Amino acid sequence: MNKPIFKYAAGCSENITISALTDTESSSIMGVDLKELPEIHSVSCRILSKTFYGMGVINQNNGIEFVNHDLQETVTLSSSGITFIRLKKECRSKRLCVFYDMKDYLAYQILQKNGFVRLPSDCDFIIMSDVKYFIHISIEGDDYETVYLYFPNDVIGMTITLTLKDRYGGHAVVCNPLYKGYTNLLQFVKAIEITTNNK
Repeated sequence: MNKPIFKYAAGCSENITISALTDTESSSIMGVDLKELPEIHSVSCRILSKTFYGMGVINQNNGIEFVNHDLQETVTLSSSGITFIRLKKECRSKRLCVFYDMKDYLAYQILQKNGFVRLPSDCDFIIMSDVKYFIHISIEGDDYETVYLYFPNDVIGMTITLTLKDRYGGHAVVCNPLYKGYTNLLQFVKAIEITTNNK
């Protein structure tokens, strides 16, 4: 298993370039046009004399949750923090989907667009990015009627899921049985994609 060299890149802001996704770039992932998601930006970052290209979302501390195919994981550039994405800027939705990292948020969007599995819609989104933001996530969820939990099927993910389920009670919907047998939602989406392409 390839592990990234770092989880947080403490680079200077002049080493990071953010721009809108354009037609000339590879702005599609598994058949979903990322230009339809206004929160996703094209990002390039120079780290240790190498430039990485990918996509990212800006978190609450003006850091970037960055996904790059070379790194195989989401990396936080600059300041870490949760990413809060509202369905409508002027008001909160009644439902919230909570993800551990940006890749699972993208996997959710892929499933929504392709219609492989019926998922909740009309939701606000939170990307946790690190376990140290658990308390923040648990407080944010208190303001919603329903909270959908999309955490990995590992010890950390299951612990977070059970703790939030206890906190929210009947308002929490545990979604990881959907991708039981897979590490996370992204692995499930990749498996569906392979199965679909082989038919």
